[in-house]
Amino acid sequence: MRGPDYLNYLNMIRLYSLSREMKYIRLRSIRDLVMLVASSPSMNVIQHFQSEGAHIYFIIGGTMSEVFLFFVREEKPLPGSFIIYNNFSGDISYSERLRTDPNISSIPIVEVSNQDIIPPEQLSKVLSD
Repeated sequence: MRGPDYLNYLNMIRLYSLSREMKYIRLRSIRDLVMLVASSPSMNVIQHFQSEGAHIYFIIGGTMSEVFLFFVREEKPLPGSFIIYNNFSGDISYSERLRTDPNISSIPIVEVSNQDIIPPEQLSKVLSD
């Protein structure tokens, strides 16, 4: 899903989440988040924002009745604009450029400058250890 379709998807999730409480799932590592993206036919980007010195990387997913925000919290930003996942070996690396090698998935990291997906009261929970 790319371009306008992705923006429509985000708007749909946002409107839907206004009527239902979003569930937050903190994953153990960036590898777990990458594995979710790599195994999903509809997710192909990871979003990032910084708040109070923490770096939050997340994706939004769900079912017809629930919306989930899967995230990891990192102390330092990931090095690069793309996460490079080798579908054959499972190795993860980072790059500033898109890679199109065979067996490679380049997952863009989308930089969020401002957000209202995570309300302030939930953001404090997300940022806590």
